[in-house]
Amino acid sequence: MHRLINAIGFQSAWWACVAGVGHGLETPAIVFCAVLASVHLYIVEDPMNEIKLAALTVSIGIMIDSLLQYFSVVNFYGWSLGPLSPFWLWALWIMFSMTLNSSLSFLKDMPLVLSAAAGLLFGPLTYYAGAELGAATFEISAMHICAVALAWMLALPLTVYMATQISPHQSGHT
Repeated sequence: MHRLINAIGFQSAWWACVAGVGHGLETPAIVFCAVLASVHLYIVEDPMNEIKLAALTVSIGIMIDSLLQYFSVVNFYGWSLGPLSPFWLWALWIMFSMTLNSSLSFLKDMPLVLSAAAGLLFGPLTYYAGAELGAATFEISAMHICAVALAWMLALPLTVYMATQISPHQSGHT
């Protein structure tokens, strides 16, 4: 049941952030993510490992999204710190990290090449959906789609690998 709640929590955070930015509700969306993350940390058996994973994942996410924005692949809307990606994306990367040992923990039991394939496919779809909902602009060109696909083809298996190393006892079979 916790995995289902985790998946619903992440999806609601994604919608809150993306729709929130598009409708001027970025701050409430970030607060919502903070509340969900706090509840997650209260429920999980090893919150320190989740915090470590979140710190690493958000660092990777900030780097990826900031580079995508710097190279004009995606133009994200919302408050940011200088040239870095907006804060709402930071919140989403934290929320994403909190799925890796829960609703997405099944990825830890699969070859990393499958995570790479999933990132290759779903990364661009997610950015496209976010742009369509008003959180960013994303030109649908082969070069831009390939850039996001490549970023996620690397990011997803890397984060799954980190989750495996930080919390090896939490797998898709628990």
